[in-house]
Amino acid sequence: MATLAQVFNRELLLSYIAPDPLKRSPLVQSGAFASDARLRPLLTSGSKTFEVPYINGIDANLEPNYGNTIITDIAVPREIDADSMGGRVAFLNEGFQESNLGRYLSQVNALEVIGGLIDGMWQGVGENRARATVTGLRNYDWVNGKKLTTDISKTSSATEASGFSVDAFIDAEATMSRGMRGNGVIFVHPQIAAKMRKQKLVERVTTSDNLPPVDVYNGRAVIETDFGTKIGTGVNAQFISILASNGAFSYDQVPGEDDLEVERTGGTGNGAGHRILRTRRNVLIHPQGFSFVALENTLTGGTKNEALSASWGDLQKAENWKMVNGASAVPFRFLITNL
Repeated sequence: MATLAQVFNRELLLSYIAPDPLKRSPLVQSGAFASDARLRPLLTSGSKTFEVPYINGIDANLEPNYGNTIITDIAVPREIDADSMGGRVAFLNEGFQESNLGRYLSQVNALEVIGGLIDGMWQGVGENRARATVTGLRNYDWVNGKKLTTDISKTSSATEASGFSVDAFIDAEATMSRGMRGNGVIFVHPQIAAKMRKQKLVERVTTSDNLPPVDVYNGRAVIETDFGTKIGTGVNAQFISILASNGAFSYDQVPGEDDLEVERTGGTGNGAGHRILRTRRNVLIHPQGFSFVALENTLTGGTKNEALSASWGDLQKAENWKMVNGASAVPFRFLITNL
């Protein structure tokens, strides 16, 4: 059987790994993930945290000044609300022992197969960081007045009226500004996704010849997940559907230092040694309208000796987030229903 050392060709393997593994994700295809050129230097600089300035839109509902001929009439300039959002880079890596790759190494296209596995892994990792993030935003909202939440659920005696419906969806989406409606994604529990299909309200859309089709519900790509989308069991279980509009997340990722290598560990196995294929990525996925405010000494993305990144658990904690925009400018909403 071929060994990892015999098969490994870094440049060839890299050619089978997409520069942006998330490109195939519905999060990117839908527009909910927006690449931000300002973030790329942060990922390559070694900086652990970042701040991105933002300017809120100008309210056109305020009547403008009307000019006249009186020299002493002074028009007062309107203030524009501007601030910055803070976030944190995630320094990620994964390793695979040669013994776990054995069945792939003997194939003619071994590196292509392994590259596809790595691609799929990084896509899943990015999607799970997004899921953990929206769960954290939901938890933040629930302890801060539920300004982003529409809750029609019942904790006892659930009825059809308290279940997920197109009317409930429209009511929740109606709390967003007009430009945030009818686009982006909706994270739903598989049982809610099944109900959507039964109602024949899901359309399968192909966005590119090279990408898999996407299920779309009222203009939003459907992402099925049981990650933080169901509370309780039985007929009174509560389901959380999460709306995220176009550009809801700023994101980018770059290969980490020594992004792809085969490592020989001579001392493991009591001196017999092992070979490990390692892959590394620096990833930034940040929700618009929020700052990640956790102190570094509270993070768990690392080891007990040092944690530099936010883990999925850190991202889900309410206290680690702060809303920096008004609710009307935030591209996220949470709809709570029964089934």
